[in-house]
Amino acid sequence: MAAIAPHVLDATPAKEGAAHLCPSRGRPIDLVHLTRQTLGDLALEREVLGLMQRQILAVADRLDLATEAERRQIAHALKGTARNVGAFALSAAAEALETVPGSLPACGALKAEMRRASVFIRSLGG
Repeated sequence: MAAIAPHVLDATPAKEGAAHLCPSRGRPIDLVHLTRQTLGDLALEREVLGLMQRQILAVADRLDLATEAERRQIAHALKGTARNVGAFALSAAAEALETVPGSLPACGALKAEMRRASVFIRSLGG
């Protein structure tokens, strides 16, 4: 996996409206937050992103067939993990589904954010 810390220094302007969700230039994962959480330990960053990727893959197919109670549990677990990693848009989407687990739009939004985060993690070599 590529080193993550150099991305933190990227000066690309933040996307309008996304800065409050992801201060790290509107990316699906706030790499500045992740670096702070891991105290700059690149190996730990890779490990944490790998765990996030595995969690996303493990729940992606389960959402459509899950009961509302199961969706609430899945969303709750994903919300906390995403927030800790710095995937703030993913965390917000998970929280929305946790609040209204029967909402098809909320489920679709969560799946879209999961795809976005997963693609981003893969782009880092994870």
